[in-house]
Amino acid sequence: MKFYQPTSMREFIDLNASLADQSVTLLAGGTDLIPRYERGLPMPDHLIDLKKLSDLYQINTMDDSIHIGAMTTIQTLVENQIIQNEFSAIQMAAHDFAGAQIRHRGTIGGNIVNASPAGDLLPGLYAFGAVLNLIGPDGERQLPIQNFIIGPGQTSLKTGEILVSISLNRSPVKSTFQKVGLRQSMAISVVNLAFVFAKETDEYQHLKITCGSVAPTVVALDKLTSTILDGSSTPQDWPLLIDADISPIDDIRATAKYRKQVTLNLVRAFLKGHLDG
Repeated sequence: MKFYQPTSMREFIDLNASLADQSVTLLAGGTDLIPRYERGLPMPDHLIDLKKLSDLYQINTMDDSIHIGAMTTIQTLVENQIIQNEFSAIQMAAHDFAGAQIRHRGTIGGNIVNASPAGDLLPGLYAFGAVLNLIGPDGERQLPIQNFIIGPGQTSLKTGEILVSISLNRSPVKSTFQKVGLRQSMAISVVNLAFVFAKETDEYQHLKITCGSVAPTVVALDKLTSTILDGSSTPQDWPLLIDADISPIDDIRATAKYRKQVTLNLVRAFLKGHLDG
């Protein structure tokens, strides 16, 4: 295996393009990749380390948006004031993300490209309508996150392409994050949810609920939230409306039935608390 450590995006793009017909893996934090090799994943012919691409570490704040470099660590998300104040669901997910060592090494880009249905950052990114900025041999393109992740471990990343940054629109909404795992820390989520909302008096003006680990990709509970926004549903309707958007499976962490019940309980607790309050 050959190891590379490009120091500029131009160098990376040229290098990656020259290896397009060979086995290449990109190394960000390595927190998912290294354990896979230890479990027997075949080693690539070429490993490209991204750590010296300084452009991928920047967090740029504009009046109406924030742009987060793909190599931004999970711990940086925890500490960033804009993320704390305006994107609480993402900050909370980052805070609950594994242990301190993983948070200081793992990256937001790695969590996205890994495309795990249980990825803790993903529900918040979906709920806030994250747009991914990609660069490759054919130039730049932008893609909504829901169009980028197409299945468990599968993305629409093209050959020679790299995730550069994540863009989020700033708006006066509130948000929160909920996660259920098999233990308090270092646990892969059995279910995780992000809630992004805005209310005036007792009525929602905006409501987005997104769930992870209940389908092949993160899903939005749009059938439920649309009826809450227009006032056409009651709490008795919520279980069927939630079931219409999720498709959990049995695995070593939980049964499909358990995931459905946990999702319903978390959503019901959030909605009743906010509708009553």
